Amino acid sequence: MNDYIFDENSKERELRRLQLVERANDLTSIALLEETGMEPGWHCLELGAGAGSILRWLGQRVGSSGLAVGMDKNTAYLQDCTSTPFKIYKGTFLNVTLPHAFDLIHGRYVLIHNQSDMDILHKMFSLLKPGGWAVFEEPDFTSATLMEQDAKSSQARVNQAICQMFVNAGLDPAYALSLPRKLEQAGFHVERAQSIMHLCPGNSPMAKVIGESALVLEQQYCHTGLCSPKDIQQYVSLSQDPTHWALYHSTTSVIVRKPFT
Repeated sequence: MNDYIFDENSKERELRRLQLVERANDLTSIALLEETGMEPGWHCLELGAGAGSILRWLGQRVGSSGLAVGMDKNTAYLQDCTSTPFKIYKGTFLNVTLPHAFDLIHGRYVLIHNQSDMDILHKMFSLLKPGGWAVFEEPDFTSATLMEQDAKSSQARVNQAICQMFVNAGLDPAYALSLPRKLEQAGFHVERAQSIMHLCPGNSPMAKVIGESALVLEQQYCHTGLCSPKDIQQYVSLSQDPTHWALYHSTTSVIVRKPFT
C-alpha cells in the first residue's frame, strides 16, 4: 500500500475533514448498508474507519451479541470504541491479521488510494463468510470535468490538477468506473451498483469536503503544474458560495455478496 495523500494533515484538521466527509456521505452509506438486511449479532468490518461514525452505527445495529471491527492506519479518533461490540485494529490492512469471519464489510473512499487494491479485495473476500455481504463506495474525479464549459477557468484547472495528482501517484482518478469489474474479478457477485453525481451548491456538505481538501492538498495540486495558489483560492471561494453550483465528482456504490459455494 502506498502513502495516503492526507498523511501530513494535522490531527485536528484531519478530524475536521473526516467529519465533513461523514456529514456529506453517511446517509447514503447507511441506506446502502441497510439493503444487506443486517441484523443483531452480525460480525461487521469497517475498513478505513476514519472518525468512526459508520463504525459506531454498525455497533448500534449489531448490538452486544455482534461484533463491529474498525480498521485504520490512524485510530486516534476511535478511542471511545473500546467496549463490546467494538474491536479496533491499527495498521495497514494487508499487514494485519484479523482473526474473524465477517457477515458484512464496508469500505468508503479506500481503494482509490491504494495501488494494491486487488490484493485488498482478495483479502476482504477471504474474510467474508459464505453468503456474506460487502458494500464499497469509490469516487470518480474525472466526472468533475463534465460541467466545465471554460477550460481556462480556475475551477477547470483545479479539477485537472486533482486528477493528475492521482495519476502522478500511480493511482486512477476514475477508479469508481472499474470497481464493479474488479469486484467480479475478486470473486464477488455484484448485487447492485449505482452512481451518484455530486451536483451541488457551494457551502453544501459535499462542497465543504472538496473545498477543505483543496486547502489541505494545495501543495500537491500545484505541484502538478496545472494550477496555481490563486486558482486554489478561487476554487475554495466558489465552494463556499451558495449561489454557485458545481459537479464536484461522482461516487459509485456497489453492493456485493460472496457466493455460498
